[in-house]
Amino acid sequence: MLRTAGIFRIVAVLAAAVLFALCAKTAHADSDNRYLFDGEGEYILVNVQTGSRLVCHSGSGRISLTSAVFTENSSDTRFYFREIGPNRYTITTAGNEFGYLNSYAYGNRLEIKKDAFEIPSSAIWEIVPNRGGIAIVNSATGRYLASFGFEVFMKNPAELVTDTDVESTLWMPVRSMCYGSREDAPVRQLQVEEREVEKALAKSAEIPVNDIFGFSWGPLSRAEDFTVWIDRPEVLRVSFDGTLSVQSQGEATVMLRHRYTGQRLRANIRVCNNGIVIVPGFMGAELVNRKNEKIWSESLLSELTNGFSLSALSRFSSLSSPSAGDGVRAVDNSFGALDLYKELYRVLIRTYGKDAAVEFFPYDWRKSSAESGAELARYLEGRGYDNVVLVCHSFGGLVCAQALAQSDYCVEHTALACMVGVPMNGSAGIAEAWAKDRFGNALGLGSFGSVENAAIRKIIGTFPSIYEMLPSAYAVETLGVIGGCGSYDSFVEACAKKCGSFDKKLAAAAGEVGKKLYRDGVCAIDRVPTAWYGGTDRETVVRTTLSGGELQFARANEGDGIVTVAECVAGTKTEEKDAFTAPARHLWVTEDGTIIADITARIAELPGFGS
Repeated sequence: MLRTAGIFRIVAVLAAAVLFALCAKTAHADSDNRYLFDGEGEYILVNVQTGSRLVCHSGSGRISLTSAVFTENSSDTRFYFREIGPNRYTITTAGNEFGYLNSYAYGNRLEIKKDAFEIPSSAIWEIVPNRGGIAIVNSATGRYLASFGFEVFMKNPAELVTDTDVESTLWMPVRSMCYGSREDAPVRQLQVEEREVEKALAKSAEIPVNDIFGFSWGPLSRAEDFTVWIDRPEVLRVSFDGTLSVQSQGEATVMLRHRYTGQRLRANIRVCNNGIVIVPGFMGAELVNRKNEKIWSESLLSELTNGFSLSALSRFSSLSSPSAGDGVRAVDNSFGALDLYKELYRVLIRTYGKDAAVEFFPYDWRKSSAESGAELARYLEGRGYDNVVLVCHSFGGLVCAQALAQSDYCVEHTALACMVGVPMNGSAGIAEAWAKDRFGNALGLGSFGSVENAAIRKIIGTFPSIYEMLPSAYAVETLGVIGGCGSYDSFVEACAKKCGSFDKKLAAAAGEVGKKLYRDGVCAIDRVPTAWYGGTDRETVVRTTLSGGELQFARANEGDGIVTVAECVAGTKTEEKDAFTAPARHLWVTEDGTIIADITARIAELPGFGS
């Protein structure tokens, strides 16, 4: 019996470790490990989700969380981890060597168990590193120490379904001797990470100092937790909230020291004249609401993909009918909403980060490309680049083209535009997905039933952007991309007849937006040096006809699943044979190594972008 129980405990802990390893894969790719648990010792434990400290009420032995400010001398918030085996610890409050943090076998209660003749398995804990923090797992039950508000309780692995669930079980351990306001903590005793980076910034850049080093402000990594020193304040200055702002041309060194852990970071910053800006595609940037809550992100996509979720659909529905007053805005995380631009960004920053400011341009992809294009033009003009490379994916290419159509400054200072999987005059693949209720598949959301597809279609049907990705008025009337259809109005009527939740007013407006890309018959993108890229070897709509008021589609392996190579260059001076292609699907075409390599090589040929 005892042997069986022991095996059960081992299996439970191993399962817990595997679960957290899987969860860690869904975390943001570059979370840093500044707060490392390094074995036996005394720690302050701060919950990642709430930012509150674990506290033991000395009178009752009850465990909870507190947001009150405690110094390093408060024994109630100092927990001692005593190692009793490989990665096995007892936990008690400082100064109480006869008490152990104990989890009941049933229920969620916790207590400090005193005067035990032997240590029960329910008072033995294992540490699982995850996302820069740790999970504290009970050896007897395999359950996790978790938080809810100011209460502390235990969670079963099966309850860790969403990122929010996982975060409730994550703790930041900080050596208690270094927690507080003392600058002279004995940092030589700590596990200190030294990090040095080199980065270029635009002449007018304002950027959080933590972005330089690739980490996010957390409960114990607030801007005020760092001492910042800059050797040349005439080049760079830092504000109280940790934002760096460029003052003038030149080079400067930024040094950070964490007050509590002693971690030291150094960045050599060069203020430059060159920029490389990634412009993501439809659904390619994270969106947040006025409360700063993410309403489009990888976690929401995961919920929509892995089994239909009403709560996920409810959040997705908040994206409907974009307007200036809805409080929705795009946020910059460098890799995009689905990490679609992670490898592209990493290669560009690794190759050109010393010579050019590599940036990600987040925008609200629900809105018209004309509106987002104007926003991009203002952004580039404000940056003051002498030379900029625009790397655009899908709908982002239409945003880029609109910026060039509206701003002579952008035309004069764009050294190269790399257009990756861009439906320059729309894509018949979008029309087919709409007509055949395959929005989920076409947009990477997964395969849903008719009810779910109808709900998603209704939401997306309120976005001006989706209509601008259909074959444009120029494509229909000038390029003749729809067989048997000579007018854009006829195409719109056919779509309205076949495509549910189709808004003819938004479609008509999209037709006018598309026409703005052409001046005297010349496409705006042809005003700058351009490189074209497309995915191939995927079944894609290659021919569309209108017969008897019905749209008919023919498919072949000549595109990326949504956009053909011919649609990429349609209406431009570039011929299909001149586009660089690789076997890749539309959503992930920017992750293709050969395409990234060709983009990198083309940039290297530009003056001022080489090392």
